[in-house]
Amino acid sequence: MCKEASTTTINPFLGYKKKNASPTRQQKIDLLNARVQKITTKAIQEAKESGEPLALEYVHAQKQMTTLTAGFPVYQLRSALLVYIYAIGSACLIIRGAFLIHPLTTVMCVVTMLVGYDFYSGILHVVFDHPDNISIPILGQPCLEFQWHHAVPYDIVQKDFVDVCGDLNVAVMILIPLYCTTLDLNNGVAMVMGGLKLFMAYFGQLSHKSAHVHGSSQGTWLQKCGLMISPKEHKAHHKPPHDIDFCLIGVCNPLIDDCLRKVGYPPQQMTNEEVKKGRLLVILVCSASWKSNVWR
Repeated sequence: MCKEASTTTINPFLGYKKKNASPTRQQKIDLLNARVQKITTKAIQEAKESGEPLALEYVHAQKQMTTLTAGFPVYQLRSALLVYIYAIGSACLIIRGAFLIHPLTTVMCVVTMLVGYDFYSGILHVVFDHPDNISIPILGQPCLEFQWHHAVPYDIVQKDFVDVCGDLNVAVMILIPLYCTTLDLNNGVAMVMGGLKLFMAYFGQLSHKSAHVHGSSQGTWLQKCGLMISPKEHKAHHKPPHDIDFCLIGVCNPLIDDCLRKVGYPPQQMTNEEVKKGRLLVILVCSASWKSNVWR
């Protein structure tokens, strides 16, 4: 496998030439994709010189993305409108549900969803970080972007936060029909936890972004309280082979790390049979997660 690109954080906008103007959201995405092309070109040259196979993230970065298959452009502009609609809808669920239950019950819902989301984010991160999963239809594109984050760690900082949250738009769109048909609007706990599922996902994105930004007062306070993953913890994940600290908040990292050690992670050490078993485990965990959100 070719030598991995440096994970040193740099700012690609220092070369932005238009005087007294900040880059637009689209320009930020375009600059990130330009960085992908530059790193891919270098990786191809290194692979030729070393005779080692090209890593899959570089292989797919040379292909055109389609509806079903992963490829270039790796980074895309997301619908901000959908993010706002989803956030407002979730806030309405939380507020309506909170009025139906005791305040202490609401606090317990928040704590439960915080831990539950962190565990789920770790499982999802493990799946998206596995190179073989780039070939999975539809889900391959987010897998590709996740793995490019190792080569371009500042991508989550340079994108507007609405685009960081927008990376979840497709997943939310898939879940909406499930919620609409199963959510009990007379059950306060169900409504609060249903709304918190999305808010915790957005909070996880904020936690992840804050782990790449040093000096944020709010982020630093939450990191010290253990409610966000710290830059030091997250930096450990960015060191090859990227096999520890997958959770985006960090509470469940010891549990996920211990499980991975027992099944033989990282993926370079896993046989095809072990990969298949791992995917089956993920399917079972995801199924359990969906079932836990079926409120009747």
